[in-house]
Amino acid sequence: MNRKFGFSLLLAIASGGVLTAQSAAAPKASAPAPAAPKQGAQQAGAGGFKVGDTVQINTLFGWANGTILAVRGNSYYVHAQTGADVWKDYPTEVRRIGGPNAEDHANGVYELHDRVQVNFEGKWVDSEVMTILGSDYQVTLPGNRLVWANRQQLRYVGPQVKAAAPKPGTPPKPGLTSCAGKVEGRYSAGSFGNFSVVFKGGKATLSMYGEGQEAECWTGGGKIYLRSPDPNLGDMVFEINNDGTLDSPMGELKKKGN
Repeated sequence: MNRKFGFSLLLAIASGGVLTAQSAAAPKASAPAPAAPKQGAQQAGAGGFKVGDTVQINTLFGWANGTILAVRGNSYYVHAQTGADVWKDYPTEVRRIGGPNAEDHANGVYELHDRVQVNFEGKWVDSEVMTILGSDYQVTLPGNRLVWANRQQLRYVGPQVKAAAPKPGTPPKPGLTSCAGKVEGRYSAGSFGNFSVVFKGGKATLSMYGEGQEAECWTGGGKIYLRSPDPNLGDMVFEINNDGTLDSPMGELKKKGN
């Protein structure tokens, strides 16, 4: 699984309002192979992709590379790196490698920290893309708020705002202390990709679908804050319940071991 997608996926159901429902796109069932294109045919589909181009396609396990085998309007028959041949639609399930261009922006394809405007309560508000899940975006609102929006509710303003890498050992906000000695052990949700978190010595290792990613762990005010070293990813927040369980974006986590 793409590591950046992994942490973004875990963040995806975290705090913030919701303008639209969101979910990771499930792989479409394999379809019979279409007729091979005529020799020399280079008809481009929506987004400008042609047979033979390498693109990225959206799957349950994140964005994966694939090669276009056939074109049908905005649909592409793609040979994925996993070996499956699947139909995927642009712009929700197919994107170009190397970042979106002007046509992609016009079709609602953005990158982390792109400057956008979001249609919130009938007004266009300046915003920034903070998390991406499929074709849905978590963006900022005035007052340090976050909201989910789909591509129809956004419009492009300008390129990414480059985020500075967080200084190691610096809490996400004043008043927080390291989790070391306060939150230790292995916690698991027992569902959603076997999601689990191992807390040890002020660090937290998050695992889903068998792949782990480390984050700094901070606590205070009855909450746990996990900070990824990747400046393009936000913080993940868990609530500490009275019975010792944790409320996480993936559901309730129970301690399973030390």
